[in-house]
Amino acid sequence: MAGRRPTPTHLKLVRGNPGKRPLNEAEPTPARALPSPPAHMSDEAKVAWGRMATLLDQMGVLTEADGFGLERLAETYAEILRYRSLIEADGVTYTTTGTSGDALIKAHPAVAMLADADRRFKSYLVEFGLTPAARTKVKVDGKDQKADPIDAYFG
Repeated sequence: MAGRRPTPTHLKLVRGNPGKRPLNEAEPTPARALPSPPAHMSDEAKVAWGRMATLLDQMGVLTEADGFGLERLAETYAEILRYRSLIEADGVTYTTTGTSGDALIKAHPAVAMLADADRRFKSYLVEFGLTPAARTKVKVDGKDQKADPIDAYFG
């Protein structure tokens, strides 16, 4: 299937439905939940899981179906931290000897791995609405917000 991925119905309800296309009333709706991190995750990823799960829960977007995506998000963040510390310790380049005996300066392999992990991390952040641009598409229903007295005066 070519083109953009379809927007989930719950996001259309939150963001609005400017195209006015019919909503999928039969779409599964997982319960809102704060899943626990899987036991097999690295310690760094478990720390990231806790921080991100708390934030996503406060935003009201975390459900019981989001565990696998959150796991990938947390593991990718832990991977980024590992690559950064490796680059900090070894540098962004290394010197090797070419076939002719000349010294060659090459990029550390962790630099390319970090760039790949950053790209994957950003895509997971967007999926969960954790970037400024992604948040502009989400409208909070405002149930927990206090009424503004100015609105009462002018409304």
